[in-house]
Amino acid sequence: MFAKSLILSALAAIAVAAPTPAGAPHPKRSTDTYGNMATWYDAETGNAGACGNYLSNDDRFVAVAMNSPIPCGTWLGFNVNGKTSYGYVADKCASCADNHYDMSKTLFNDFDGFGQGVINDIWSWHIDDWINPTNLLSAL
Repeated sequence: MFAKSLILSALAAIAVAAPTPAGAPHPKRSTDTYGNMATWYDAETGNAGACGNYLSNDDRFVAVAMNSPIPCGTWLGFNVNGKTSYGYVADKCASCADNHYDMSKTLFNDFDGFGQGVINDIWSWHIDDWINPTNLLSAL
C-alpha cells in the first residue's frame, strides 16, 4: 500500500508541475518532434473550420496541413523556449507543410506577441490520453 501512495504522490507532483489550460488533458507524450514552425491566424471568419466547428480566437487550437494524419480533435502540446501550452486540432491549413502549425491567436500569444508572426524551432507532441488517478489506482 505504501508503494501505491508513493507512486501516486510522484505522479501528482509531475502533473502539477506543468501548467495546463482549463479543458486540456494532462500530457502523456508521444510522437515528439522538433524543428516545427508556428504562425497565427484570425479564425473568426464566419465560416466553420475544416473540422466542422465555428472557431473563436479566444480558444486554444491549431490548424494542421491538409494532408496531415493528425485527426480533428487531437490535443497537441507545444514547447517554445521553456514555455508549454496545449491546443486541439480544429482546422486544416492549405498553405501549411507537415511541420507547420497555424495557431489560434490565444495559443500563439502563449509563446510570443503577434509582432513576430512566426515562431521557429518549437517542440510538439500528441497527447495520448488523460492521466486519471482513478485509472492509476485500478492499474496498480
